[in-house]
Amino acid sequence: MSRVLLVNPPSAVGVYDRSKIRVAITSAPFITLATLAGEVLRDGHQARIADLMVEKDPFGAYIDILKEFRPEYVGITFTTPLFHEAAQLAAVARDLLPGCVTVAGGIHASTLPVESLEEGGFDIVVLGEGERTLAMIVSGVELQDIDGIAFGKGSDFTETPPRQLIEDLDQLPLPAWQLHDLGRYRSPHIASRKNPVGYMETNRGCNHYCTFCSQRIFGHSIRSKSSRRVVDEMFRMLDLGFRDIHIKDDNFTADIQRAKETCRLLMEEKFPAPWALPTGVNVEDVDMEFFSLAREAGCYQISFGIESGVPEILGNVNKVQSPEKIREAVVMAHRAGLETVGFFMMGLPGDTEETMRRNIRFARSLPLTYAKASMTLPFPSSALYRQIKKDGRILSEDWRMYNFHSTSEVWKHENLDWETIQRYYSLFHRRFYFRLSYMWKRFWRDIRMGQLWDDIKAVLSNDWS
Repeated sequence: MSRVLLVNPPSAVGVYDRSKIRVAITSAPFITLATLAGEVLRDGHQARIADLMVEKDPFGAYIDILKEFRPEYVGITFTTPLFHEAAQLAAVARDLLPGCVTVAGGIHASTLPVESLEEGGFDIVVLGEGERTLAMIVSGVELQDIDGIAFGKGSDFTETPPRQLIEDLDQLPLPAWQLHDLGRYRSPHIASRKNPVGYMETNRGCNHYCTFCSQRIFGHSIRSKSSRRVVDEMFRMLDLGFRDIHIKDDNFTADIQRAKETCRLLMEEKFPAPWALPTGVNVEDVDMEFFSLAREAGCYQISFGIESGVPEILGNVNKVQSPEKIREAVVMAHRAGLETVGFFMMGLPGDTEETMRRNIRFARSLPLTYAKASMTLPFPSSALYRQIKKDGRILSEDWRMYNFHSTSEVWKHENLDWETIQRYYSLFHRRFYFRLSYMWKRFWRDIRMGQLWDDIKAVLSNDWS
């Protein structure tokens, strides 16, 4: 039996600190580590989770748990901007516990395993879906006999064959939420109804092929939990202390019939808590029946990956949707009584100042409760990165600079300088939120829901420049 520590880096949410709507960022334990821990526990090992994003002194807390728990394996999952922070955490573990094995996971490590081993100093990289892979590692299986990993450095570098994806997600263990102190998580009312918020997944994979995104972990083949499993898991989350459920699928409605069946089952069983779809559904996969069912089943907010309201810009990134279809979907959700959130991107391939102005006008024309823009970044896991790198327009591979909201120039846009993209990023939020019509509607909504003072504080605390 092994002792396994799973670590969430301190800046997992801090990367959004300079976002124009940072007041809407949720604080909740991450689904990835809870699911990995569930698999490790199922195999009879000991597991703990160090969620350093909620610690006032994250490295101090990390050192304390290393000394007290003395894990034999330390697994760290991270995204691109957190690579250097994750490497530092691995180094601390090696210094304190020279015999422990450090394991890297997540989209960045899966994309750049050689860098993660050599520059990050990790012993093993898990490539792609990690539950069974990690369980085999901590059980002491010979590394060369484990599919889906990379290990060794230089001439000793070894990458084993890819691991087959888990087809039946109902076979996954229940996430080990009991390893978290839920009292340490609190989300703002803009992004939640009650606290604490709990994240969950009901499917894996995305049935769309946008070039700025990546499915290196879960692929494009949709694999889903059954509606029965989803509803049972949601009730268990309530039993453990969660009060608001956020489904974090890439596209909950990829199988629209399963999505509707899940809503019907939630209604039949009188699910008592609010829930939301904060990571976006695709407008091509929804209809009025779904929105009505979702609202009746307790869903209060749904997000859309809109990106742009300009057809040619959508085409440039293989976003297969039209402005007309976007409007139709948002209007349907609004009519069903759902809060609507739109995600947009500034500086997409082909963008000009005129197309970004059109994008802002389009956002303002939709019945959106909230809108959020980000600056386009070519992450190394994406087709967009590969194309820009081929064109010689990647200017930096310092991953700390790869932040949607506060980055310096890391790539050269074909039409725009970076200062212009940043200016339109700020302009988007000012133009969307500081409209008399929007503020008037928001005022009366806040009066009705008793949230006026909260919204005033949110506005005053945000940087709108």
